[in-house]
Amino acid sequence: MPNVAFVSPKGGSGKTTAALLLALGLAEQGLRVALIDSDPNKPLLQWAALPGKPDGITVHAAPTIPDIRDALREARRHEPQWTIVDTEGSVRGAMVFAALRFDLVVTPLTGSQLDVAEAIKAAQLAEAFGRRGGKPLLFRCLVTRVPAALRPRSLRTVVEQLRRHEIGILPTAIIEKEAFRDLFAHGGGLASLEARGVYGVAAAHHNTRAYVGDVVSALESA
Repeated sequence: MPNVAFVSPKGGSGKTTAALLLALGLAEQGLRVALIDSDPNKPLLQWAALPGKPDGITVHAAPTIPDIRDALREARRHEPQWTIVDTEGSVRGAMVFAALRFDLVVTPLTGSQLDVAEAIKAAQLAEAFGRRGGKPLLFRCLVTRVPAALRPRSLRTVVEQLRRHEIGILPTAIIEKEAFRDLFAHGGGLASLEARGVYGVAAAHHNTRAYVGDVVSALESA
């Protein structure tokens, strides 16, 4: 049962969207997924309260880092095949490393220099906790909110900086899509948005499948 954490020292990086898309993509493959919502704003719990949540996904509240273990015990009653933890968008969210041993830690970031600096901090924290636990933590950055029509020069600079710091990057970036935003307004998954006639769902599906494949490949190659 892979345990995946989404960690970012700052908000607004697309962390919760990335966690939800991973869960939806895995559920689409027939896998059971437990989502642990440790974000004080409870975005995943709010999504789950809307109609259309896939049966293969359960969502569990963990208001504080110490609550994560209780949430995991509750989640295991549903026998999940994957566990995904969405943390607070602040430096406190990185304390999740002390609550559970993760198979993969993902830090989303946009094309801003501020996000790069925070992603490097997150990578250093993951490395420190890995040393403390006696085994390196698998860490990857995920570029998010990329404009669909172009690849800005700032994005290339971001990738170059991360590579200079020897920080792994998932090959597929999350594209800025109306469909991804609408998930939190209407609930359900991408298929239900397509039924409502939301624009660009086919491209969003393709982007999600490629991203989920990258996560699976990272875990398999570890």
